[in-house]
Amino acid sequence: MIDKEFSTRGGVAYVDSEVRSWGLGYRSNKYATWPFARLRVGTSYLIVSSLFGEFRITRANLVSTSRFGRVPVLADGVRLVRKGHNGAVIFWALRAGKVVDELQRRGWPVAD
Repeated sequence: MIDKEFSTRGGVAYVDSEVRSWGLGYRSNKYATWPFARLRVGTSYLIVSSLFGEFRITRANLVSTSRFGRVPVLADGVRLVRKGHNGAVIFWALRAGKVVDELQRRGWPVAD
């Protein structure tokens, strides 16, 4: 049985929606480090909350969800893009693999 909601603390960065990986072209105009952001995952919503407010995603407005970074512990997260928002949100997690597992358990597609 799937728990109703998964929640974890992490960091967040608001970036250009075209940024696909850490390195060249990566620039954040707003960011908050761990533990100043929280990701909540339900079967019908994703919510990233931080000092900047809430970034809400539903199945209807989801564009993409993908892994971001690939430098374990130091820079590993999930990139979220939704319709009607010019940028992407990267949720940085200490255990990004666990976050991806919980997203997939609730039916959210995560690209590599």
